Amino acid sequence: MDWGFFAFLFVASISLVVLVNLRKKLFVPFGQAGLLYREGKFVEQLEPGLHRYTDPLGKLELVNISTLTSVLTPPHIEVISADQFSFRLNVSVLFTITQPQVFHENHPADALAGSNAQFFPDPQLRMNRVYPVLSNAVSAAIAAMPLESFLAANKDALVEIPGQLAHVMPGIEVDDVILTSITLPPELRKMLTEVERAKREGLAALERAKAEQASLRALANAARNMADNPGLAKLRVLQTMESAKGAKTFVLGKDES
Repeated sequence: MDWGFFAFLFVASISLVVLVNLRKKLFVPFGQAGLLYREGKFVEQLEPGLHRYTDPLGKLELVNISTLTSVLTPPHIEVISADQFSFRLNVSVLFTITQPQVFHENHPADALAGSNAQFFPDPQLRMNRVYPVLSNAVSAAIAAMPLESFLAANKDALVEIPGQLAHVMPGIEVDDVILTSITLPPELRKMLTEVERAKREGLAALERAKAEQASLRALANAARNMADNPGLAKLRVLQTMESAKGAKTFVLGKDES
């Protein structure tokens, strides 16, 4: 009996079991991308799902980064319109991480947190990078417009801003910058309310004048028709008598006394 052969098989079996048990399970949730690193060096990007790697020395690190559309809501922005009215805006930035590795490696403050770390972009870090550029871009856009024009077409005022944010958010695609609220100072709100009320009162007066003119034209036409056609007056009297309710007294003809 060759005991050496059996010893070799035994050692090989034990090694295989140990090797299988040393395979690390790495899980990437749906809606995220897994970045696999070995001793700080990028290895590959993993799709959502369960992955197995042999890592006897424990040097693999997985960082999961959300690839779903996210929203960044910075503090309010103070702006001044072209006609020197000051007010506040609140905007939201909709973005998607399209290059997870680029995004992760351009955020050094978010160091690898260890195996299976769940990485979601730190809101404060993103805000610190985006807010100055966003605030400047929004202020410049509003400064080019009179207040009335901005209030009438505020959805179009920020269309150029997403393209101005790309360089401060590497690896990210800015989908949209949405205006969520406009806060006017009390005195400005009062002034706009009075202007709007004056406009509506003017329109109401104009409509009343138009109605009165139409009524006078109708009466003038009726008077001319009756003067040219005396019989129309008699027909009108008959119509009035017919439509009158209750006991009525009508005197026809001329009083010759």
